Amino acid sequence: MPQNPFAGFGDDLMQRSCDTAGFLRRSASSWFNGRLDAGLHCARAAAASNRQQPDELGQLAQFWYVGLLIKARDLDAGRRVLDAVEAGRGGAASDRMTAVKHNVRGSLLFAMGSVDDAMDEISTGLRIAERCGDRSLRPPSYVVLALGALRRADMRACRHFVDKLSDEALLGYFGQAPGAWVAAQAVEARSGVDSAASLIAGIVTNPVVLRQLLVSEPAAASWLVRACVKLGAHDLAKVSAEESAAMAAEQPEFSVIRGSALHAAGLLEQDAAKLHEAADIHPDRWCAASAREDLASLLAVRCSERDRTIRILESVLDTYAAVGATRDSARVVNKLREYGVRRGTTRTVECEGTVPHGLTNTEFAVAELVSQGHTNNEVGRQLFISRHTVAFHLKKVFQKMNITSRVELAAAWKVFS
Repeated sequence: MPQNPFAGFGDDLMQRSCDTAGFLRRSASSWFNGRLDAGLHCARAAAASNRQQPDELGQLAQFWYVGLLIKARDLDAGRRVLDAVEAGRGGAASDRMTAVKHNVRGSLLFAMGSVDDAMDEISTGLRIAERCGDRSLRPPSYVVLALGALRRADMRACRHFVDKLSDEALLGYFGQAPGAWVAAQAVEARSGVDSAASLIAGIVTNPVVLRQLLVSEPAAASWLVRACVKLGAHDLAKVSAEESAAMAAEQPEFSVIRGSALHAAGLLEQDAAKLHEAADIHPDRWCAASAREDLASLLAVRCSERDRTIRILESVLDTYAAVGATRDSARVVNKLREYGVRRGTTRTVECEGTVPHGLTNTEFAVAELVSQGHTNNEVGRQLFISRHTVAFHLKKVFQKMNITSRVELAAAWKVFS
């Protein structure tokens, strides 16, 4: 049985011989092996068996149940249970319970698309956990914070949290799969998919890691297929899609798993009908928008589908903007420009306060990434613009900052970091 199955669960609580601890151990083991259905069943039993008890184990059982409801994307039920836990809790909560509450609420907010609020909640919980010496919240917190930074195109913060995840991975923490996946995404965003090839292969060829990832992160199946196809590793793409389909067949009651499987299959087979169905049934808003974006890319090769492609991309852009996915919005804006449709997007790199030297938002984003040592190609890949456009904006940055080299930019930029 893996250790530390959920943020905040200490060995002292999990080793108890009561029904609640037993249900929790079975729930964690089921989820770890890719059975979200059995995991939820046991989590529900754990939450019900100790509902009247105000001790930490009873509260943790409720939080664990909410955590699995989030993974199932039953967000309304998760919110109701979480609100009931907070309303029914008497007296002052321990620091550990307070930290877990913030972590779970942050995870719920992230799944709902409230990225900024989610990251605030997660960060608050992490600070409390560190103050009371509880290390167990670190890995799941770093995963959400890294994914949030990636969605906002804040690559400096993303790499910071991925580095912290790597440190925690050396300790063999429970739930390594999401950490490996977010690390692969960060490497791909920075240096291209070839640089992430070993990480991707490691995930796909490890059945336990792959199954755990597919019931933890609904965007993982399609990302793995897309990345493997780019690598030319069609055998790995097929494994990812087939495992996702098998899990959907095993657990047909979860539209989140079925939607992810259809998205992966639609990408692999270039099947517009499957991509359309995935977008229709997926309960995760970001994932549904991603399936629609892939559908638009498939339709784009047909001249007769031009108007439909534009409509789909515009709806995708609206959803990405609504869920705080700045990096994805920038990509879709550039796709629309290819059709002569001009749509604005938000700043791609976070800047606190006034933008220095009168830089535009795009110039700030370019300067931020160049100051970190990125090449023009790497900056272009992260901001979804050409290297020639990067060079144009960098020239403007040099003029406005009265500097002449990337070295001077890196030195001057430390003032704003």
